Amino acid sequence: MFKKNTKDLLLEFGLVIVICGIMQLAIVIIFRLFIPSFMVEDNFIYSLIANFICIFLSYCIYRYISYGKLMIFFKQKSSKIYFFSVNLLTYVIISKWIWGFKRPEFLDDIIIYLMIPLVFIIANLVLFEYQMKNNEIKRSLENYKKYAPVISQLLEDVRRRQHDFKNHLNTVYSLVLVSDEKNLKKTIIQYIDSLDASLENMEKILQIDNTVVAAIIYNKINEAAKNNIEFKYIIEGGCKLPFKNYELSEVLNNLLDNAFDAVLNSENNLKKIFLNIGHLEESCIIKVGNTGERIEFNDIAKIFNAGYSTKEGKDRGYGLYNVKKIVESYGARIQLSFENNYTVFSIKLYN
Repeated sequence: MFKKNTKDLLLEFGLVIVICGIMQLAIVIIFRLFIPSFMVEDNFIYSLIANFICIFLSYCIYRYISYGKLMIFFKQKSSKIYFFSVNLLTYVIISKWIWGFKRPEFLDDIIIYLMIPLVFIIANLVLFEYQMKNNEIKRSLENYKKYAPVISQLLEDVRRRQHDFKNHLNTVYSLVLVSDEKNLKKTIIQYIDSLDASLENMEKILQIDNTVVAAIIYNKINEAAKNNIEFKYIIEGGCKLPFKNYELSEVLNNLLDNAFDAVLNSENNLKKIFLNIGHLEESCIIKVGNTGERIEFNDIAKIFNAGYSTKEGKDRGYGLYNVKKIVESYGARIQLSFENNYTVFSIKLYN
């Protein structure tokens, strides 16, 4: 379940190749400024010096640059990196061919040979960045359209309750008039307690500082009420999740949809789901648990694979895979555990 996938290995391998290539080119350019004959002919001493400098620079990168943070950055920008790599690979192949047949000419005009592809690659990256931003805006708009009705419904519910509050005041006033002094206190307390129970969820939702989280929870409260499911949640304030809004929506919705499917398809009469978002030391933790049927042992290792599902259906098996993909792009992991009759999915995000 926690093995590195082929894509990550290729990304790391490509990163090493690119860094080594850049270092070698930089060494050649700098030395050519002071030693015109550098690398024109095969020279053991020059090659030894160049390789020694590469090893020293590699050690400095390893010693002073956080590999983990570097890989998080490259995973988040993986689409751009792959696009850049295709352009760079094409140029490297052409340069290698020129180097093999016309090394002196290549070294004499090395600045030109570097500038032309550099301009071409930068132009491609600018266009690619523009396209990526358009795609991100599109996904954000889709997310807004999805939750705008939910937010409107939430606001309408608040307005309705504010309107009803006047009626509740009138009711309390009437209770004072019709109840005898002996039972007045008990009657009013019972009535207010019933109001507190109905207002508790609404008050908790309005205290959530993240609009996306509030909308998702409000939606799931209504869904749980319709299906006779006990849905509880704890959202701690001040926990800054690194996800973009549409990513947060995808992560929480997939985990909660998976939990609702599990309890609805379970023969267990105890239908419970919880969502916790809070702190653990210097990390943010997201936990979603359900009392549905336990995942079979043989399915555990494959549960996060693309297209794999324990349920029948053509378009199933991508929810948890998408969650895993988003979470790992931020240097975190999603884990599956079993705690007190609950199947729990946990995400630990480092600040």
